Amino acid sequence: MDWTLIQEYLPALFSGLWITVQVAVWGFAIAAFFGLPVALARLSPSGVLRVPASAWITVTRGLPLFVVLFWIYNGLAIKGVVTLSEFWSGAWALGLTGSGAMAEVYRGALASVEEGQREGATATGLSRMQAFRYVVFPQAFRTILPSAVNVFVGLLKGATLVSVLGIRDMFYEARIVSLERFAPFELYTAAGAILVVTTLAVAAGAYVLERRFSRGYR
Repeated sequence: MDWTLIQEYLPALFSGLWITVQVAVWGFAIAAFFGLPVALARLSPSGVLRVPASAWITVTRGLPLFVVLFWIYNGLAIKGVVTLSEFWSGAWALGLTGSGAMAEVYRGALASVEEGQREGATATGLSRMQAFRYVVFPQAFRTILPSAVNVFVGLLKGATLVSVLGIRDMFYEARIVSLERFAPFELYTAAGAILVVTTLAVAAGAYVLERRFSRGYR
């Protein structure tokens, strides 16, 4: 192991990590945004809403991220729909493929809230929307948080694939240096270790938040 080589290119790896994290954060934001209405549709008694939502969850969770990246980056541009940058193509690919997983996180958490909580909220004069906003969702959030972190970690690892579009993320930098210096073992190992430490830090932060939001609950 050439530690000198790792030390020399460590700043480039950390610079690439920041890009990787940004893509993952935006991808998670997109997944969280679209996942909630899909989850609500999945919980709907109406088959018109429930069936398409179930299909969306199944399809998005099964699609390979690698394929979706090229569909969005190349396919949409070729068809003249929209031309997105490499960064936003990666973020949208992560968001769309992650939306199904987030929908299932929301669905499970919302279903865990007792029906009596909804009935009690509406009995006090709250509308269905107000009951969801002020009573149901705050209780479900404690369940959503740890599972949502798992989804984010999955997207963070998936974000390492965006380098195929030419984004100068951490693994793109590792690949370039490996080709120039003929040392793939050192740079890829360092990049993998940095990613592991990052995911552990995210999990630790989520644990602290979960403990904070769980105060007063058993």
